Amino acid sequence: MAVAAPDERAQLSTGAGGVRLPFSWHWFFLPLAIGATLALQLTTIRYYFYFDDYVPFAEIATQSRWDYVGHLLTSTDLTPNWRPLPGLLYLGSYEIAGMDPLPVRIVMIAMHAGTAALLYYVIWRTTARAWAACVGALVFGLNPAYIGALSQVTTATQVMAGFFLVATLVAVIECALAKDRRGSNAWLSASILLYVLTIGSHEGMAIMFPAFGLAYLSFDPEPDVAQRLRRAVLRTAPLALVAFATAISFEVCGCNEGSEVWGTDYVWRQTLIYLGRLLYPVGLELPTDVNAPHAIGAVMLVGIMAATSASGPKIARVGSLWALLAVAPHVFIEYFTASRYLYLPAPGLALLFASVAIMTVDRLPRADRRVLALAGALSFAALFGWYTYQTLRQNEHFADATGDWRAYHDDVTGLWPEVPPETHVFTIGGPFQKYEYQIHILPAFAETTWGKGVTLQDYEPGSLPAQLALVSGSPYVGEYRDGALVQVFGADGRR
Repeated sequence: MAVAAPDERAQLSTGAGGVRLPFSWHWFFLPLAIGATLALQLTTIRYYFYFDDYVPFAEIATQSRWDYVGHLLTSTDLTPNWRPLPGLLYLGSYEIAGMDPLPVRIVMIAMHAGTAALLYYVIWRTTARAWAACVGALVFGLNPAYIGALSQVTTATQVMAGFFLVATLVAVIECALAKDRRGSNAWLSASILLYVLTIGSHEGMAIMFPAFGLAYLSFDPEPDVAQRLRRAVLRTAPLALVAFATAISFEVCGCNEGSEVWGTDYVWRQTLIYLGRLLYPVGLELPTDVNAPHAIGAVMLVGIMAATSASGPKIARVGSLWALLAVAPHVFIEYFTASRYLYLPAPGLALLFASVAIMTVDRLPRADRRVLALAGALSFAALFGWYTYQTLRQNEHFADATGDWRAYHDDVTGLWPEVPPETHVFTIGGPFQKYEYQIHILPAFAETTWGKGVTLQDYEPGSLPAQLALVSGSPYVGEYRDGALVQVFGADGRR
């Protein structure tokens, strides 16, 4: 089994006879992984706001900073699942650039690339295979399974939690491999802090502590099994305490909005859908149905987990448990599925893919490895090319939707640059006529655009609300005609 514990790494680093092997491959593989990740995901950097992105920004725009931060920290904001750390990111972005999402998007893409780099380090640190580390980092960085996680501003919850989760894994592995107590305790402290930051980004990831316990057990070089198990339990205990404290606090306060949509009716189907999409990242069905490709993909992924956990690198066990645990909080959501929920399981898939690649290479006769290296490189190039195509294709929806929001913003602010407080603004025939936009999203859009107390609705032409607006005489009624928003009434109330 290819695992680089401290002594083994020294042997791998120096080679036979103490001749140091070159480490220049890192200068190729790491920039390749990070460069490809950035090149693909930078396509989202100029996306505008989308759907409920406006809601937390409306809270920022209409409250004092201290009130906003206080509500974040006590989970008493309008939608408490914005979580403290992402909420602070939105606040910082608003202070820097107002209603320009660029600062948030820069942070999200940087953290995404950082997560890919951390995964590279984890795989290399535990297997001493730079090429496999590159494979794993690319599987994560380019994966279309979690499409939308980098396309919407308020999915910073997923991205930030992913970064801190993988950083926690790095600290856990370094703690397990540390040669002295001082180093071990320092890394243990770092793991606890990083885990707290994870939960501050996404409280659902409190479920992940068993994966870190397995990592402690797997990578501790202590030969005595009982001693290794005892140390793993003791080192995992602080993480477990943080996790249980989080669960108890949310249960007591009842301030997790997810409880309103949780249920057990579709748990099995949701599990198949999400595991299947991890392996085959095309399409996403409702919880009431499971498409055959995802059902088959889920079964295949579980088979890969079993095979790699039984006879692959130790990191495969951690990856398998990681993917299962990270999926778990989302399979209880009864009314919808969302591809962004696969962002946090994706690092587990990356660890699995790297492990499968290592197992395959290790089982080839040495004489065949050079011959098959080109075939392997071409296969991975095809896989990542397909990933890139699917990511770009599936992101078209978000590109179009954020473009609609930007165009709508330009239309209404072009017609009404300023709107008095407590004013009701109406558009007729715009792109956001559905009921789901009228309750929170368009009012939040109005408050971030014009100020506190301003509301906005977009009505279907010919509907009763539209007819009433057309006889109101208000100068804040606009109608789309031939694709352009025009003011229906002048300041004097006449057409």
